Amino acid sequence: MKYLLIMLLIGFIPNLAMANCYSIRDNDLKNNCLAMEKDNVSYCYSIKDNDMKNYCLAKIQQSRSYCYSIKNSDIKNECLSVVR
Repeated sequence: MKYLLIMLLIGFIPNLAMANCYSIRDNDLKNNCLAMEKDNVSYCYSIKDNDMKNYCLAKIQQSRSYCYSIKNSDIKNECLSVVR
């Protein structure tokens, strides 16, 4: 359930809070938001959760190889479907 919530937030936060990334209290979600907003991988490397980090890197760099490093199968499948 935690990963489902994270996946929903990963998808919606950048769209809903573009100017408000700094107001997000969870550092991993904040860094993901900033990475998507600024299209900058350096924020992905600040994410502590490895699955979230690899998902972020895959999306920013458009590289499916990061998806294969994700341990959670739901997140891995989501990543593979998003990154072409």
